[in-house]
Amino acid sequence: METLQNEEQLVAAMQAGGEEAFTALYHFYSPRLYLNILGMVRDPVMAEEMVQVLFTKLWQKRTAKGLGDDFTAYLYRMALNLVHDFFRKLKRDRKLRQRFSLLAGEAYEPGEQPIDHRQLSTLLDTALERLPTQQKRAWQLIKVEGYTYKAAAMEMGISPLTVKEYLVAANKSIRNNIITSTGVPLGLLCLTAFGLLS
Repeated sequence: METLQNEEQLVAAMQAGGEEAFTALYHFYSPRLYLNILGMVRDPVMAEEMVQVLFTKLWQKRTAKGLGDDFTAYLYRMALNLVHDFFRKLKRDRKLRQRFSLLAGEAYEPGEQPIDHRQLSTLLDTALERLPTQQKRAWQLIKVEGYTYKAAAMEMGISPLTVKEYLVAANKSIRNNIITSTGVPLGLLCLTAFGLLS
């Protein structure tokens, strides 16, 4: 994946309140995030809206712990959280669900086997609930909240190595649960692409 050579400096400048740095990051990452989100939600308008929400939240949370450690991974975690929320809403909203079903149907070529992204949030929630408490906490701190291993270790009162061991075990358990639940690795490509199982 192409990266910005001066990304660290831009992120630091953005965290200090630099609007030009934020704009540069937006112009570089928004097309990539849009394509990834579009591939999951199948709705160009919704994908564009999610990108705008993502960067609004990024500006609001620009001083968050862990944001500068791996900026790309942080953005993609934010994107997956937005997609996750979208599918939660989809379950509750019948009209939105009908519209999504139509869009998803139009997006696939005949003979193509679709990945049922509507199951993604449910599968992930179920897999997370089955994790031991410490594994779940480590996974959420690293993958959702953007903590470094060191910061997560301090938060949990354990060593960074133990955090890493918990994370490896959690990732393995999540993969196994998804495959066991569906018979095929539905959503694994999406979760991996968004950095949640890497």
